[in-house]
Amino acid sequence: MTTSAIGKLLDSYLTDLEGEDGFWRGMREDVQLFVLSDESHDRMRIMAPIGELKDVETAVLQMLLEANYDRALDAKYAMRGKELWSVSVHPLATLAPDDFASFLDQVVRLVKNTGSTYASSDLVFGAGLGESPEGDANGDDDDRDEDDDDDGPRLQ
Repeated sequence: MTTSAIGKLLDSYLTDLEGEDGFWRGMREDVQLFVLSDESHDRMRIMAPIGELKDVETAVLQMLLEANYDRALDAKYAMRGKELWSVSVHPLATLAPDDFASFLDQVVRLVKNTGSTYASSDLVFGAGLGESPEGDANGDDDDRDEDDDDDGPRLQ
């Protein structure tokens, strides 16, 4: 895929689209997305801000890294300072239009699922290897009290 081809596709996927070849900003399902492409480096990046971590705690970082391993598919958590982002990066040369749409959806879903499932898709790798955000190994039962205030990372 090329930068020009991405620009032509974005009208179909994003609302409030602004930008120019190589850098666009728009909305999808009430999530602000940034799409960048660089043909000289054969890269495309889709990213969405999630929020700013109030406190960077080991447990929060561990949860995000575990989600990157087993619950995030092509979208991943990334940090810039204390800013938490959902990001998908892919080579332009092998990017297919259907994959591009999937990457957009996964970035949006990861933003929306932060604090609950921390998943970018329905696919989960390694179920049963550790605690899920729901409190059990496979994510089917929630043994925590209803009044538990642990909603995931504290974002501003």
